Amino acid sequence: MSPDPDDEILIELNRIGGAMEVRAVSALDGLEVAFTAPASTASADIERLARAKLAYVRRKAKATPEPGPDERGGGGLIA
Repeated sequence: MSPDPDDEILIELNRIGGAMEVRAVSALDGLEVAFTAPASTASADIERLARAKLAYVRRKAKATPEPGPDERGGGGLIA
């Protein structure tokens, strides 16, 4: 059985007024997510939310294939 990628996460908290900016990084693969929560949110709830968001982003990345070279678009202008 493969290890849970979110078994160990690193959480950075930054208080901005009445809000808490949260950044969470999976120690196994380096996936990073960020979200904002009320400053009064319990640390256990912040950790649970961080794990849930990491899992969501990971599932979303598996479901969406990466675009090929012709699908990325050049971003240029045609005049």
